Amino acid sequence: MTIDDFDYYTDKDFEWTGIINLYTHAGFRNKKGTIFRIDLLVADEIEESELPILKSFGQSWTWGEDRRIKAFELLDFQYINKRLIFDFRTIRKSQRYDEIKYFLFDLGAGIEIGGNKIEEIQVRELK
Repeated sequence: MTIDDFDYYTDKDFEWTGIINLYTHAGFRNKKGTIFRIDLLVADEIEESELPILKSFGQSWTWGEDRRIKAFELLDFQYINKRLIFDFRTIRKSQRYDEIKYFLFDLGAGIEIGGNKIEEIQVRELK
């Protein structure tokens, strides 16, 4: 568990991304070692040149008050038929915050700024 005695941004701060309408919680107990998939459907095709950037985002994403907490290890990244698929392993888990939601907020903001939109989010545990 990470030290999470800081105040992080709220759902309201990122309401404009639409993520809170598409994702409420993981639906499984996320803990250290959990392997899970985030499957996102986007409105428009993503250009081939943008895919390495999205993969790098998944590999290097951090959060926290000083952006030094690495919550996930990217195991696999795919783009198939307007679907971004990230497979992660949880390496650090906060008792207070949902890191998956914060990853989705950050990713959604980047996609939105790029002129695209997330239309559907599926998050599930992989066995």
